[in-house]
Amino acid sequence: MSKSSGKSAPRKKRSAAKPAPRKKRPTGKASPAPQLYKAAVVVLVLLALVIAAGVLSRQLLHRPAPPARSAVAPVQRMPVPPPPPSVQPPEKPVYEVFPKTPPPAEPPPVTPRVPRVSPPLVAIIVDDIGYDRPMARRFLDLNIPLTFSVLPYAPFNRTILPAARDKGIEIMLHLPMEPDEYPAVQPGPGALLGSMTPDQLIAQLETNLDQFHHLAGVNNHMGSKLSTSPEHLRQIFSILKKRDLFYIDSRTTAKTVAKPSARLLQLPFAERDIFIDHLDDPGFIQAQMERLIQRAEKQGHAIGIAHPHENTYQVLKSFVPQLREQVTLVSASTVVNHIMAIEAAAEAAQAHGAALPR
Repeated sequence: MSKSSGKSAPRKKRSAAKPAPRKKRPTGKASPAPQLYKAAVVVLVLLALVIAAGVLSRQLLHRPAPPARSAVAPVQRMPVPPPPPSVQPPEKPVYEVFPKTPPPAEPPPVTPRVPRVSPPLVAIIVDDIGYDRPMARRFLDLNIPLTFSVLPYAPFNRTILPAARDKGIEIMLHLPMEPDEYPAVQPGPGALLGSMTPDQLIAQLETNLDQFHHLAGVNNHMGSKLSTSPEHLRQIFSILKKRDLFYIDSRTTAKTVAKPSARLLQLPFAERDIFIDHLDDPGFIQAQMERLIQRAEKQGHAIGIAHPHENTYQVLKSFVPQLREQVTLVSASTVVNHIMAIEAAAEAAQAHGAALPR
């Protein structure tokens, strides 16, 4: 092989491959046109919201406010009447239920009597005390020995009774009892009714009596129905007997059986002679006062029943001098004791076949 063939041919140099041109990365800067478009849209939206808010607020401001509502449904209330010009006293009860012609008292007894008291005894009972404090005070200021008969549960008993005792006024219980007109006419709180059982009637009577201290006796308020029932009267009188109290029958009915019922239990007892003011008329009341004095002169004693009326007060005030001159004004218990003495003397005289001097 020739030398020349031993040498290798020179190698051509390979040209290095040129790298492909790199793509330019975005720099993050947007063209100004889209940005302005977006900003304009935002501004328009905000402007629309502002305009809408202004319109809405204007409507709300000019709209009348709705009434305030409570979280709790209000309770419906009755209309409140306007206040009275002055404080009114408690409503007075129905004082009595009088028939057109009140039953007269029984005629004077014909049995022998003890010698006549001179001047005769007169007791005036003022019923229905406890509801008119000023009128009670005016009767007290007459300074005569009246007897007050007080209704149970009356609002002014606590103030009237101490003043009455300071004046030496005797106190009775004016016991509400069922009238014939019941239930159209109500006898008032603490009433004794024919429908009560014996236990109920006695319990109510005891409750009425326990409201007062130093009671002298009892008379009936109304009671035209219950006064005709011997059974009910015996229940009442048994309690009065235990408490050493007397009973005066107001005689609101001519059919009363109180007298024989009281005699059966030997209960101190008397009856009303004259209703002084069952007609609230000055002329009538004056005539009744004259009748009361005449009755006392005829039988030696008399019991009159009055009520706390203005006309009664005025007439009684005018009669005080005449009463002091012609009769002896006493408490109700004095007349009851006098009658008991008369009856005891009459029974003794009859037992011995003799008559007592008149």
